Amino acid sequence: MWRVAALLSWPLLVLGYGQRGTQAVRNFQELYEEGREAYLENRFHECVKLFEAALRDYRLYTRVLVDCKAKCKVRGSALALHSQDMVHYQRMIQETLCNMKCKLAALPSSRTETVKEEIRTYFEERKPYDFLQLCYYQTGRHQAAATAAFTNLVANMEAEVMRENLNYYLALPDVNKAEVVDLEAKAWVAPYLAGQKHYSTEQWREMVEAMEDSLRLYLREEEECRLQCDKPFDQKWYPDFTSSVANHFTFCLKCRRNCPEILNSLNGEFTDDLVASFYHYLQFGYYKVGEVARAAEAATTFILLVPGHQDMQANLDYYTKVEGVQGQPREEARDYVNREEDEEKLLDFITNSFVFNETKSEEESNQIEGNQDELDSSMTKGGVISKV
Repeated sequence: MWRVAALLSWPLLVLGYGQRGTQAVRNFQELYEEGREAYLENRFHECVKLFEAALRDYRLYTRVLVDCKAKCKVRGSALALHSQDMVHYQRMIQETLCNMKCKLAALPSSRTETVKEEIRTYFEERKPYDFLQLCYYQTGRHQAAATAAFTNLVANMEAEVMRENLNYYLALPDVNKAEVVDLEAKAWVAPYLAGQKHYSTEQWREMVEAMEDSLRLYLREEEECRLQCDKPFDQKWYPDFTSSVANHFTFCLKCRRNCPEILNSLNGEFTDDLVASFYHYLQFGYYKVGEVARAAEAATTFILLVPGHQDMQANLDYYTKVEGVQGQPREEARDYVNREEDEEKLLDFITNSFVFNETKSEEESNQIEGNQDELDSSMTKGGVISKV
């Protein structure tokens, strides 16, 4: 018996969008609600169509938000201001205006662009795939059910029921395990896995090209993840202007610091020092194809990311002393490390400095940290909503 053991009730989303000049289509919240009803009423073919449409709509919506935020990042000031204190706020206003125009150009103006954070989190955690795997199974699409279950499991590795479902599907005669894939895999994953395969088969030039491509995609996707952290935050209190801005910034900062945990997953397994691993592969690959200077550059970059690594230091000594080449860390890695250090310093300052004794007022202790439960909840992942 397949059943939904628990259903979460979500607020109604008021954003809808589609092709400009055509009738507004249902948004992913509305499609999700209809898909859930279709499941509960055993209309499984309709359930599949609705949840597939909801996921497509969510991807489109997210793509629009990220592209607009990336396009509207302000590098300079459009106004000639005498006071430098005003420049920061002018840039914020300029970015806001740009984002509003960009979204209006991509989304119909018939509805607002407000999206409930609970709804977005629900889709980020891939929970619609929980319903999809059930509906696929009920319509006899066992291969699709296995893929949907695996896609959900990658983001919810603690979900034992989903793991049991996947194992059940894999045991069915019409399911090919090799064709079960993560439908939400990040773009960097495929070239990374290809690079590892080329490494094992000693195809060094192909390995280098795959790892360079994967590194480029990873850095882009991490930046997009960070852009998505610029989102609403219910502070649960009413601070003054400065405290409100600082509190919201802290929420966004903590979200950004969580991006590696979101991205550094290979089929559900977290990869430590992923960024450094790119340069580990590259230094060996470049050496094998005879590009020693670039090998030294990659080795130096690796050491910048993982200081004190003895084996890599020995490689770098070889490049320097035997091959006679000096390596400098690559620019994208220097920028990455500088940003990481700055954010860690600021976050440590916030964590260690905004500590108040019990005699402080509730309003004072809430400053910067805001509602700690809210901040902590943004770092955690929920479980599945349906059971087998």
